[in-house]
Amino acid sequence: MPAAEIKGLVTATGLSHVIACSLDTGNRGFILAFVERWHKEMSNFHLSVGEVTITLDDVAFLLHLPIIGTFHSFDILHVDEVVLMLVELLKVIRDEARAETGATHVHVVFLDAFRDLSQSGSYEWGVTALVHMYDNLNYACKSGDKQLVGYITLLQDFSSIVEAFTDSDYDERSPRACHWTSTKALPASTYRKHLDRLTVADVCWMPYGDHRAV
Repeated sequence: MPAAEIKGLVTATGLSHVIACSLDTGNRGFILAFVERWHKEMSNFHLSVGEVTITLDDVAFLLHLPIIGTFHSFDILHVDEVVLMLVELLKVIRDEARAETGATHVHVVFLDAFRDLSQSGSYEWGVTALVHMYDNLNYACKSGDKQLVGYITLLQDFSSIVEAFTDSDYDERSPRACHWTSTKALPASTYRKHLDRLTVADVCWMPYGDHRAV
């Protein structure tokens, strides 16, 4: 269970919605069908109805993350500076910090963005989330790659394609992504057929009409 003091710190960053919206499991077949149709040159999916993509508008309504704010700039760090940052911010032993700097999958420089949690809430996290997803889709769509890493909740909210289970306790004031709890996993071939049969009438072009007031 999350500790109350830690929950308060996360709330101060404005990122608590991301935790609430996260799906426990990924729908592999659904994700694969979309990745196959991703074109990194245009940053969109090529479907039978035309080119479709995930936009900042989607991020704002699905996750309630800010799309207007401050960009955080990062300086290149020397390994000694990295070790000092880990010791200072994560309270780890210096030797352990030095041993981990070559193995971590998270850029240590990002810790600097959380040095002042009250300040980090002003960053435009929605833009960061979208760019991060675009980057991971660019890697995943390459021939031979079989995995998509990163925060995939944005990709799985194509509710008109996937059979989604709604949360009966959903509060309209919550991020729209919280409206769905999980999806029914089907083979990738099933989703490919759904995507190939899409018509313009099947697409909801203004999906957040009832949520914009929130």
